[in-house]
Amino acid sequence: MAKKLSVRDMTIIGMLAALVVIGTTIKIPYGTGAMVHLGSAAIFTSAILFGGVYAGFAGAIGSAFFDLLMGFSPYTIWSFFIKGIAGLITGSLAHSGGAEGRSLARNIAACIFGAAWTLAGYIVAWTAVIGKFQVALANTPSSLMTSTAGLIVAIPLSVALRKALEAAKIIRPGKPGPK
Repeated sequence: MAKKLSVRDMTIIGMLAALVVIGTTIKIPYGTGAMVHLGSAAIFTSAILFGGVYAGFAGAIGSAFFDLLMGFSPYTIWSFFIKGIAGLITGSLAHSGGAEGRSLARNIAACIFGAAWTLAGYIVAWTAVIGKFQVALANTPSSLMTSTAGLIVAIPLSVALRKALEAAKIIRPGKPGPK
């Protein structure tokens, strides 16, 4: 039987979802007019620290809310599922095999699998919304850059935050998810 989410769990998920919204609004220019954002960094960090359920809900809610807030409504349902499943995949892999988000190699691999899912999902979404597969494929570099930036930020950030979250008794040392 699945564990029911407590009010504390829902509060943490809400805060993580808000961080996904904020991260997605942070744009980093690269190349000629292209941009990446830090929404994936927020999802990957949530996944490493809190596991798949928390990161899945945070990614789904935060990404969908961002799309609604910023006028990308054709992508809202797509983002809900794509980013939600990306968080679930990343967190589940990072916390598998007793690693509990503490294995560098497992965390990197988890982020790569989450990034691959995100790219595949958005190629389908872009094709469905825009109607042109070639245009969808042209967005591949931005998706890969966003996920790469997310991985580069999430790995050291999760190490630094873990110590503070354990000290504050928000997450348990050596255990998955919140206390």
